[in-house]
Amino acid sequence: FKNTIQMLQYSVDNLGKKITNAESRISSIEDENHSRDLQLQHLHSRLTAAVDHIDNLENWSHRNNVRILGFLEGAEEGNPSAFLSTILPELLGLDPVAPLDIEQAHCSLGPRPPPDRRPHAFIVKLLRYTTRDKTLRATREKDSVTWRDKKISFYPDLSRDLQQRRQRFSEAHRRLQDWGIRYGMFYPATLKVTYNGIASAYSSPEDVLNFLRTLPPI
Repeated sequence: FKNTIQMLQYSVDNLGKKITNAESRISSIEDENHSRDLQLQHLHSRLTAAVDHIDNLENWSHRNNVRILGFLEGAEEGNPSAFLSTILPELLGLDPVAPLDIEQAHCSLGPRPPPDRRPHAFIVKLLRYTTRDKTLRATREKDSVTWRDKKISFYPDLSRDLQQRRQRFSEAHRRLQDWGIRYGMFYPATLKVTYNGIASAYSSPEDVLNFLRTLPPI
């Protein structure tokens, strides 16, 4: 019995050592995983900041650009700058004496679309930001801009990522128009709403829709 008890005691002691070693290894692995998680969070934060910075630089490089949709395919006859310099002052009611100073103009990339598809957009780079601002302001002051019975639309030339962020507000825009509430989109993707003389800024479309739910029925 004594020998048996000693053997059992030895087994228990040996098992205790193994459990202690296992607990130590588990604790070490947990510490390593926690450190790795912190590193991943830090890297993710830095990557997000880098992507935002690159997107901001891309949009800054486009700040003098205007994207124009609606002109018939081939209307520029191989010279977009000359075509737009002539037609835009007439369409927008701009001073024909003041030059637009188009630095560069070209069609958006891609194969030539079939007749039943939307034609390519013009990407116009103006020499001065003030001219770009004046052009877009002139389009907003008109109910619509048409050329040969085709609606012509003017937009800031934004990166794809920023365009997608702004497109998320489409439903909010429609609802605000139904209510007759003034609003405006500000860089990069902030919607400013003016209601009863009070201006509010929203960075997500859900916040705008929640605001509309608080209003009395139309």
